[in-house]
Amino acid sequence: MKIAIESAHANKNQKSGVENVCYFLIQNLKKIIPPEHQILLYTNKSLKNGLEIMPTHWQEKVLAWPLKKIWSQIRLSYEFLVYSPDIFFAPGQLIPWFCPKNTIVFVHDSAFMSQPKAYGFLSRVYLKWMNKRIVKVAKKIIVSAEFNKQELLKYYKINLEKITVVPLAYDKNLFHQNYSIEDKQKVLKKYRITDKYLLSVGRLEDKKNTVRIVEAFELFKKEGREEKLVLVGKYGKGKTGQTVREKIANSEYKKDILVIDWVDDIDLPLLFSGAEVFVFPSNYEGFGLPILEAMAVGCPVIISNTTAMLEVGGDAVESVDPKNTQEIVEKIKILVDNATYRQEKIEKGLKRVKDYSWEKTAEGVWKQMCG
Repeated sequence: MKIAIESAHANKNQKSGVENVCYFLIQNLKKIIPPEHQILLYTNKSLKNGLEIMPTHWQEKVLAWPLKKIWSQIRLSYEFLVYSPDIFFAPGQLIPWFCPKNTIVFVHDSAFMSQPKAYGFLSRVYLKWMNKRIVKVAKKIIVSAEFNKQELLKYYKINLEKITVVPLAYDKNLFHQNYSIEDKQKVLKKYRITDKYLLSVGRLEDKKNTVRIVEAFELFKKEGREEKLVLVGKYGKGKTGQTVREKIANSEYKKDILVIDWVDDIDLPLLFSGAEVFVFPSNYEGFGLPILEAMAVGCPVIISNTTAMLEVGGDAVESVDPKNTQEIVEKIKILVDNATYRQEKIEKGLKRVKDYSWEKTAEGVWKQMCG
């Protein structure tokens, strides 16, 4: 059987959540797909960062394209017109205009439907069109949570049997508890963090509820607290990002708010490990990889009681109404002040993440390919 996998998403140096998922799916599929199957990794540039290291039955196929956009819609479509594999797997929620009959797509979320302000007009139009194409054309659709399954059923006319839930995972080689004190201190010094801190990770925008995170931090500080707030992520585009910029700039505690637009992959676990609490009351998550990452290093977590997050965190996390700033503050205080309760949540988190692995995720995807 000849299987084609879109790998351009996975081939970036600075990866978003979806791009990381694509990367780890491909890397773990390498371990389990039997050698009697021929695998082609389609990419717009030469593979790197370990993707280029492949089993003998795997092959890289670079489809050169002069433009930054529409590679998949034109160049990849053309490739499938002249050469059609038995199966095409699209891990990045994107399919070309022309694709094989047996196309399997991983759909990560439908945020552009419920959170339209987080996207530009053209992005919304494109994503809506793409999801309609996926629902119509794909033979099978994989989602990471029951929430995403229900979202597809809510927004589109689709056969329930076409959708399969396969949970995501985290990088166990990076996110663990075996860090030396020296390594932690080195990373904190690198990012100029000198005090106790609360941590939030994700794009700084309304979808991630950043303004309320800042508001909760302000209420927390009004009680004379010493902690700082560390926000890891780039500002959102347009008005939603500007609103966050203005909120931070006008905060009376702006000197206690540190914005880091990008953190190296090897540093992020150490930032989680050093935080008092991971504050993640997002307005929308199709899964929430940072929840697993924080729990894996022993950092207590606060999430929203909405979307897919409770599926991921279960009873190992504190959940809040994302629109209730005071509730966010109270949960922060509980996890900072109550050492016994804090440790109980940490232990539950460490136990819970054992159920997640990229090997399991890859096996779930492979089952859909060969089923």
